[in-house]
Amino acid sequence: MDIKRSLLDIINSDNNSIYYSYMTIEKLIMVMLKDYISQQNKEFISDYSNNKNFDCDGYAPDGFDEFKGSTAIEIKISRTSEISIITVKKIISYFQMHGGEIQNVILIGLGEISQNSRTRINEIIKNLNFNFFIWDINDLVNIFIKNKTLYYNTYSNLNKIFLKGTISQGIKRNTSTYIDKRKTYIQQLNSEYNRDNIVLFLGAGTSQDAKIATWGTLISELFVALIDKELNKNGIKIDKNDKKKIVKEIIKQNGNSPLLQTRFLRNGFEEEFEMLVSEILYKNALETSNLMEEIGQLCVPNRGKLGIQAVVNYNFDDLVEKNLKRLRVKYHSIYGEGMVAESDEIGIYHVHGFLPENKNGYENLTKSLLVFSEEGYHKLFLEPYNWANITQLNYLINNTCLFIGLSMTDPNLRRLLEIATHKETNGDSNCKHYAIMKKFNITGNKEITGIQKFEVVNELLQESVFKELGINIIWIENYNEIPVILKKIKSGK
Repeated sequence: MDIKRSLLDIINSDNNSIYYSYMTIEKLIMVMLKDYISQQNKEFISDYSNNKNFDCDGYAPDGFDEFKGSTAIEIKISRTSEISIITVKKIISYFQMHGGEIQNVILIGLGEISQNSRTRINEIIKNLNFNFFIWDINDLVNIFIKNKTLYYNTYSNLNKIFLKGTISQGIKRNTSTYIDKRKTYIQQLNSEYNRDNIVLFLGAGTSQDAKIATWGTLISELFVALIDKELNKNGIKIDKNDKKKIVKEIIKQNGNSPLLQTRFLRNGFEEEFEMLVSEILYKNALETSNLMEEIGQLCVPNRGKLGIQAVVNYNFDDLVEKNLKRLRVKYHSIYGEGMVAESDEIGIYHVHGFLPENKNGYENLTKSLLVFSEEGYHKLFLEPYNWANITQLNYLINNTCLFIGLSMTDPNLRRLLEIATHKETNGDSNCKHYAIMKKFNITGNKEITGIQKFEVVNELLQESVFKELGINIIWIENYNEIPVILKKIKSGK
């Protein structure tokens, strides 16, 4: 096996996300460096943190080779040929601010660095209070070749090492780490917001506080109505409790598949379908909620800015539209092929269908309800050029997307996210999308060490899975934290 070729194969593989490639190469480098440095009877710590706002990928407190004194190692892998000058400046700035007494910093890339780039970097690193070095793939190969057996064994078990490394990292992780990460993510989102670069992806959770019927409630009540209708035709009357029992058994009989249930629900109601769905959807609905208010405020542009680029809405309801209308923000509801927002309008893309409470001025609404037929959902999944898929993919590739109220389990969305990670053209291994999600919490506020450690490890594993799809998770304890987060994204405070 050629070591240089095998390293390039990991990063260039079409089967790997950039995040997975980055993390597996990082684990591989850490294993090899630990072995190499320990052969010199020197200490090496991977995933180092001093708990004082400083961390790095690797740390040799006593140095190694010709590097005398404390030496920090940072790894920045990309699919471009070499480390960018911007990345170099960011790393230098970070160590100037947080590095303390660090004497040497080694920045590791994968591509070979041109002489022109090295000349530019040498100008940047003049007069630093630490020594700065850049390693490319050739420097790594020179170290790895000294223990080929370890390299080949590690390379052959990358998946296992990745999993074990993630779990080990989770065990060492502080239970409050997510709070610090959340602050960082909010700052990053504020920066993207000020660049007019954010697209909101909204799920059922955003409408729940406004008492819009959930998907489960909608399906269940439609079943009740369908059963009642058919039984009445035959002169059979049953009370409400018996209807609920029947609904429960029918759902169980159909394997709890909403798509399977909707296949015959739509056919069973024919021309009454749209009216019934709308009636159930808005039966207990409020005009707004705290969360909807903050989503609306986020869409109100700051002076000289555009604000939110667009809203991709998985919900049928028009709560977003109602709030934007009240706030005098121009918008355009888009729910079918060929519909386009004007330059001064926010496009509200209802990619699963649209059913506003007041239907005046809207056409072909029933046809837009794609997820109310199994064939419609399959169409979304199987047709890459469907307008809804193209819209989502365009924003996932070109913008920073914030997911709110979504479980992130929708297979079509995950497929689009995976495609988007492979379509990235900037070569950056950093995730650029964000999802607000509720923490997995068994203990509540009790201190049960074993379970708490499991929660933290699970949290980190979830983050790893989502990072493969290009998503950073903003963890919350309670859903009422979301409006506060959105307010901070807008204000930066």
